[in-house]
Amino acid sequence: MSNDFLQDGNNNSRCNEPAAFGLDIYRALVEHMLNGVAYCKMLYQDGLPNDFIYLYTNPAFERLTGLQKVVGKCVSEVIPGIRQNDPQLFQVYSRVANGGEPERFETFVESLKMWFWISVYSPEPEHFVAIFDVITERKQTELALSLANERWSLAQRAAVCGAWYWDIVTSEIAWSDELYELFGLDPATTPASFEAWRNVIHDDDKTRAEQNIHQAIDNHHPLTNEYRIVLPSGDIRWIYALGNASYDDQGVPRRMTGICLDITKDKIRELALRESETRYRQMFQANPHPMWLYDLETLRFLAVNDAAIAHYGYSEAEFLALTIADIRPPEEVPRLLETIEQLNGRAQYGNNIWRHRKKDGTLIDVEISSHEIEYVGRRAKVVLANDVTERHRAEERIHFLANFDPLTKLPNRNQLNDHLRYALSLAKRSNGQLALMFLDLDHFKDINDTLGHSVGDHLLIESSRRLRLTLREEDTVTRLGGDEFILLLPGVNAVGAQCVAQKLLAVVAKPYRFDHYDLSLTASIGVAIYPTDGTDLETLSKSADSAMYLAKQEGRQSYRFFTPEMQARSARNLQLVNALRNALELDQLEVYYQPQVSVSDGRLIGAEALLRWLHPELGMVSPAEFIPIAEYSGLILPIGEWVLRCAVRQAKIWRKRGFDPLTMAVNLSAAQFRHPDLTDLVVRILGNEGLPAKCLELELTESVAMHNPEGAIAIITKLHERGIRMSIDDFGTGYSSLSYLKRFNIYKLKIDQSFVRDMITDPEDKAIVTAVIGLAKSLGLETIAEGVETDDQLMFLLQQGCNEIQGYLFSKPLPASQFEELLKLGCNCFSR
Repeated sequence: MSNDFLQDGNNNSRCNEPAAFGLDIYRALVEHMLNGVAYCKMLYQDGLPNDFIYLYTNPAFERLTGLQKVVGKCVSEVIPGIRQNDPQLFQVYSRVANGGEPERFETFVESLKMWFWISVYSPEPEHFVAIFDVITERKQTELALSLANERWSLAQRAAVCGAWYWDIVTSEIAWSDELYELFGLDPATTPASFEAWRNVIHDDDKTRAEQNIHQAIDNHHPLTNEYRIVLPSGDIRWIYALGNASYDDQGVPRRMTGICLDITKDKIRELALRESETRYRQMFQANPHPMWLYDLETLRFLAVNDAAIAHYGYSEAEFLALTIADIRPPEEVPRLLETIEQLNGRAQYGNNIWRHRKKDGTLIDVEISSHEIEYVGRRAKVVLANDVTERHRAEERIHFLANFDPLTKLPNRNQLNDHLRYALSLAKRSNGQLALMFLDLDHFKDINDTLGHSVGDHLLIESSRRLRLTLREEDTVTRLGGDEFILLLPGVNAVGAQCVAQKLLAVVAKPYRFDHYDLSLTASIGVAIYPTDGTDLETLSKSADSAMYLAKQEGRQSYRFFTPEMQARSARNLQLVNALRNALELDQLEVYYQPQVSVSDGRLIGAEALLRWLHPELGMVSPAEFIPIAEYSGLILPIGEWVLRCAVRQAKIWRKRGFDPLTMAVNLSAAQFRHPDLTDLVVRILGNEGLPAKCLELELTESVAMHNPEGAIAIITKLHERGIRMSIDDFGTGYSSLSYLKRFNIYKLKIDQSFVRDMITDPEDKAIVTAVIGLAKSLGLETIAEGVETDDQLMFLLQQGCNEIQGYLFSKPLPASQFEELLKLGCNCFSR
């Protein structure tokens, strides 16, 4: 290459290296080129291109790049960081300078933030000439256009539409990619054409779609075309085409452009709307619920369906002469007008209960659903009325049952909880007190069992009414169930509670008259005071329940306040109940036997079976303590059956071993005696163990027998018919009536030890014992005295003619093995 190439127009050297370019004319051409020219030499490091040095640049170079006086400088000095930011330049320049073919390319030079078009060739090894132009503006325009096209494409896709162009003169047609996609066609296999468009149109719409195009062109009107297309998959879409034609000066159409929109969803909605309008007319008349249309200004009915006519009792003509206010009670009309104004066109749904009035005056509860429509140019409202009268009553009934006792109408436990929480909060804030009472009707179950539940229900209703009337308005009376009540007395202390308890006992005890029954009833009350006896419902309830339990134990028809001792007793009872549930399975129970002796000759003729409980931790638990707990908890039935079976089995064992026949006496609890299966149970046990019925004697306390004498007579008679003998235990402690006593099929009276204990020193006890023995003789009954401990007692009983005795004078209750030793002695008991 000529060195002249390196000389500028002023003949100034631009590089230390000589270069010749040729004729001046070529230099002049380069100097005046609009394109930038740079003649450079590559620089290498370790055999790899590392930099290049500018040997020549023309004026356009400086004008286009803004770089000044770069000749003789390395590019890394002129444009710092170019090797890292624009490695593509070094790759192309190095490739061409090393003998590569000339290359043309476009690139963005990050270091200059400019786009370049570059043509590069190598005039000699390790050198290259770069001829370039700045195309940043063009590139920005292209990018903007690309972005616009992309946005237009996205807009078409979002709108589910496609664009089209038709040159009417040349018949050239163009479709956008989106239109191809809309038609379900592939642009590679189906060029855009009038025939391709015609082929996708539904056969029934082809002619009309073509006619619409020609008419729009002929009449110089915008094109609006609606037709169906059939996709290759067989699916059908609705298309809405819009277009405009352009004309020359003579009015000859030249071209037409437009878009096609997919209106399938809208068309489906439109068709559905038409169908719904038809269905609406049908549903309006066929709907089983009353429906009507009324004018929002005059409030007059405009239309009613058959269900409204049937339900409300008005004829159609009568309905249309009324306003919607006419079917409301007068007191609800202001609310109606206010609601219409507040809704102001908004829909109303059935979440409010309205009161309507039928033609006959019957009031009903309805739920209204409505929305506003335009009806023959007027604002109207279409209404559906759902009669919820029965449902409303059922809901009120459910609410009542959830909060009140259905029999007595008293609040139930749920309301008591709410009332107590409120009362406790007031008491805590004011450091006040309140009383909680447990009230239980005494022996109420016996009334139900003997006179029936209808009489029992009358008693509960009347006693509840009396309790309610006795208390203040702010007090709460709750029925827990059965004959149990809880009374909450806010602001009442112990003194006030005592006064209230006395009033309650008195009012409950007043006579009750139902039909031909004159009845009396008593109650037992337990009282707990906040905060000394508890600070919450659970604790106060336990305290009041414990106090009521003590009131019942101590004779009923009384009230007791809770004491800490009751809490200990309650804890003890709970411990015993839990332990007693497993006592049978854990073999902790045992039957002891106390001898019964003939007074006339001292022979051992019988034994009374007595239950004992030896707990591994509690030790020997007294029957006086655990028997009432067993009765109270319901455990007495399985335990009583077990005692009866053990006693019968033991009597049979002693008979098999050759001992003289004994009478085995077994106590019956009240629960056992009243159990309907008692007779069958006793007979079944006797049969299973093989013991004759005459060897068994069942003892029944006087109080149990006289509690329901008629019922007792029936049960005792049934046992007697099976050969089972009965005796009355603790005789003299109850209130026996001779008229009933003589009707009992019993054979023995047992004189209670409370009379025997002091009969030698107490004239009254002596008289009672004498009278019992005399009464038994007159009725043909045997007598047995329990608790005999001295010879004086024995001699007196002998003198009075008592038949049998038992007590510590002869023996305490013994385990079966020790009792058997007495049987083996076989001697007169009086001789020991």
